[in-house]
Amino acid sequence: MELLKAVKITKYFGGLEALKDLDLSMESGEIAGLIGPNGAGKSTFFNVISGVYKPTSGRVFFQGEDITDMKTHTTAEKGLVRTFQATRLFSDLSVNDNIYVACHIPSKTNLIGDILGLPLIKHREGEAWQNAMDIVKMSGLEAVSQDLARNLPHGYQRVLGMAIALAAKPKLLCLDEPVTGMNGEEIRFMMGLIEKVRQQGISILLIEHTMKVVMGICDRITVINFGRKIAEGKPDEIQGNEAVIEAYLGRSEDAP
Repeated sequence: MELLKAVKITKYFGGLEALKDLDLSMESGEIAGLIGPNGAGKSTFFNVISGVYKPTSGRVFFQGEDITDMKTHTTAEKGLVRTFQATRLFSDLSVNDNIYVACHIPSKTNLIGDILGLPLIKHREGEAWQNAMDIVKMSGLEAVSQDLARNLPHGYQRVLGMAIALAAKPKLLCLDEPVTGMNGEEIRFMMGLIEKVRQQGISILLIEHTMKVVMGICDRITVINFGRKIAEGKPDEIQGNEAVIEAYLGRSEDAP
């Protein structure tokens, strides 16, 4: 089933063309990659499909519904959730509490009911806590679950950022450079976690410069340069594409 379809997305900032006639589609269950040089328009595309920016022209469809004019909170409620290059955490809360707070975002809370301690509210609180604990376990954060977010090593902070996004119950999770700053062991862990997320029925669209990650876990890759698509295909097709090699990957001696 087609999960995401972006049609001829064009975005201008003043007179600057950030994206031009960009098409991208995804099927449910896919891990797809969006790659290209710095400044190619990758994060701008994420901002367009998630409702941060409205495109200058073009349409975005999610599960067959036109979401082009929807705000970020509405697209998130529908299951399209994104992370950012800079990890956004509640620094003075524990890992458990970061995820627990995030688990309240998709729920419909009632302030008066919360104050009065109504049974339904108590039930929802219990569900939120159980959901948070399930995410902690799945994300491999149990050993640091009581630690404050600000005290976590960088790799754990990146994993926690992804866990917080999972609390929003996404159907499509858009990851913006998920392994930035990670060492080799942390990268392997994150790759395994992304595969585990897919096994939970969540599709993944990721921006990443680490080719080991992109080529290792993506089913399909879209390459853009100067806001335009220059190639699309399976990892082995992209690695051998001359236009991609010239624009981004480079030859073997200078590939990233």
